[in-house]
Amino acid sequence: MLQIQFLDRNIVSALVPAFSMKPEQIIFLYDKRIIGLQGQKAVERAIKKRLPETTIQFLYADMLRLDAIEETLEKVIMTNQQEEIQIDITGGTELMTACGLMMCEKYHLTPTYVDFYHNRVFHVFTRKKLADITNLTLDDYLKGAGGKYLSQSRHTPKETDFERILLCAEYVFSHLDDWKVFHKYMTMGYSTAGVMEFSMNENVEYTPCMQMLSMFEKYGFCRQIGEDRYLFSSEADKEYLTVYGIWLEMYIYIKAKSCYDEVLLGALIDWDDSDHIDLKDNEIDVVVMKHSQPIFISCKMMDIRKEAVYEVNALAKRLGGEYARSIVATTDCVSVEKHLENGMYQRLEKMRVGLIEVHDFQKLSAVDVFQKAI
Repeated sequence: MLQIQFLDRNIVSALVPAFSMKPEQIIFLYDKRIIGLQGQKAVERAIKKRLPETTIQFLYADMLRLDAIEETLEKVIMTNQQEEIQIDITGGTELMTACGLMMCEKYHLTPTYVDFYHNRVFHVFTRKKLADITNLTLDDYLKGAGGKYLSQSRHTPKETDFERILLCAEYVFSHLDDWKVFHKYMTMGYSTAGVMEFSMNENVEYTPCMQMLSMFEKYGFCRQIGEDRYLFSSEADKEYLTVYGIWLEMYIYIKAKSCYDEVLLGALIDWDDSDHIDLKDNEIDVVVMKHSQPIFISCKMMDIRKEAVYEVNALAKRLGGEYARSIVATTDCVSVEKHLENGMYQRLEKMRVGLIEVHDFQKLSAVDVFQKAI
């Protein structure tokens, strides 16, 4: 089967029809004012990773001239008369869509469209379902955008640890001043690589530490091995007790895992795979893939600065295009500033960056919290 597509900047519109219908051949019509050579190569790499036997061709067509699009399509159709031909109209300009439907009617071809709402690819004229949607992974998406997922910078919590992490995180959120003191103490030598023991006693200068230590000990993150000596239970537990913002990152990660299939914590991404050099250009606290849509979440256990909003918004657009979404998750109460014209809440609204306040999870289900932010 030959699938004809109209290529634009929306990676999802190019990859999902290919992955869902699995054609033997794909011909993309593109306009170089929208997609350059690097963009074409990235889309081809992403498709070839999943469909190595599929042949791919790119043909230039002026998106502003109906006759140019029509001429290119007719050449393709005449050259492949013996093939079953589908023209997918999910991507491309309005003129490309109009011309694609016109050609389907003229030559009795199959016009297809990806209906994300109903999770199907359907025949535009008959409305008949042709296939279920095959959604993209983050790796698919990044490859199609010209980037690459490298690794995770954090120890990903095991599912068996979710409950104790959530309980401790909620304690930390309600005792942030104590956590700041505890963290300051723990970074005075105990966060060094290879160090698995630490010392703490009642006479320590930072008095709130002992109460917090008792809580961490209760939930198994460390254990006492002497009068004032303690041992981290694992390298992961050490990270949890020595990295300041990790509790919010893990909390959001675990909550997202209850809603979505693919969630990554501390994702390291190289956004230019064409140079064949693995550069860890960007670290994103939490990444969620929701029905082929990437959602980039920046976690802030502090006041949100405008630079953080610009950063996560820019990363989402650079790595995910217009289809991606960006969210800031925080322990702060930003919504109390709704009435302030120049406050952070209004800044987030204007930039279309979603907001998750950690106390939202006490009032709403995790699904509702994420959907509201998205």
